[in-house]
Amino acid sequence: MRRLGAVMFAGAMLVAATAAAPVFSASGPASSARAEASGKALFMKPVALRGMLGDVQIQVTLRTKEPAEDGIEGEYFVFGKSHRVLLAGEIEGQEVFMEESENGTDVSGQWDGKLAGETLSGEWQSPDGQIKKPFSLRIVRADEKNSPGQNARPSGQDKQQ
Repeated sequence: MRRLGAVMFAGAMLVAATAAAPVFSASGPASSARAEASGKALFMKPVALRGMLGDVQIQVTLRTKEPAEDGIEGEYFVFGKSHRVLLAGEIEGQEVFMEESENGTDVSGQWDGKLAGETLSGEWQSPDGQIKKPFSLRIVRADEKNSPGQNARPSGQDKQQ
């Protein structure tokens, strides 16, 4: 039953994201196709990203939906908490737009970010737009997955042991 709710939420998020997504222009059709393919190709297999959402450390897992044209989906959690938040959205070139749901039904936040190399960064905001937080996430390599403190803090800060 919970899976059905998540599927229904993901479908609703896709419809909402498609209807509200802004149109982006590129320098040409070839560069636009390459940028979109590279952004979507990144998530063909599940990808883990770690970093900061405001002042909390999080881990995000994203993958393409089936079929891939339907966008991306995933979840995130705050380190030290077991609650997972669902994500669903779209990639247009290097731009990433997602909505989140804490309960599988209602939108609890919106993500507006950009991919640059192995980093996804941008702004999270509450559904009413009153609360805004920056986020910066970096792809986690297989050899880094056993260390939750890795890649989550700005450079110059000590890692947790």
